[in-house]
Amino acid sequence: MNFINNIGNKFLNELFPDGLNEKVLLGQLCLDLADQFSINIHVSQKPSKEIAKWGTWGKDYNVIVIKLIGQFLKKVNIVNWQNVDFCTLNFSNTNEYISLNFDGDTWKVNLEFKTLTFQRCDVYLKN
Repeated sequence: MNFINNIGNKFLNELFPDGLNEKVLLGQLCLDLADQFSINIHVSQKPSKEIAKWGTWGKDYNVIVIKLIGQFLKKVNIVNWQNVDFCTLNFSNTNEYISLNFDGDTWKVNLEFKTLTFQRCDVYLKN
């Protein structure tokens, strides 16, 4: 299954037509009282399409930050947030909810919610 397909955004589908196949970093997670949350996923996977305003992959940038807004948050579980690192993004669709699971040897972050909406992408060059 392709996580990007759950977002339903043409731009992201063009960048990653086969999904996110490399490790990602959960760079930010913000919870709001209005049953919303924002999430930033840092991706070091080369996109299938070059974006002129970003420059050249490997020279001007090598990480893409996908910024998303989620709604109808049902469950959040965070263990050892201070240890969060790059990991494989695991997800599933259960009934009407999407479940995202990020985890490493000493940490984990699990979210269950109904929708994700693409906001924008930022890029940066990581040494």
